[in-house]
Amino acid sequence: MFDIGFWELFLIFLLLLFVVGPERLPAIAGYLGKWFGKFQRYFFELKDSIQRETEEPSNQINKLLDDQKSSMDRLQKEISDKKEEDNK
Repeated sequence: MFDIGFWELFLIFLLLLFVVGPERLPAIAGYLGKWFGKFQRYFFELKDSIQRETEEPSNQINKLLDDQKSSMDRLQKEISDKKEEDNK
């Protein structure tokens, strides 16, 4: 998601270890993990909400396109049949 590699995470961990200290590091890691989980759930819910809202209009558009395609196919067949009749 953030495109952070192993060495970047390792460097962040070392800096955090020096700044915060080994005693408070587990508590801070838990706090950050909890907030990251909330942040992630929020965006998953937002994504699902957007998908639900756009699903119905998308289905309606696809149905209209299919109807138009079938109408065009029918008209092309009628035109070609008419041309064959005129050629005879």
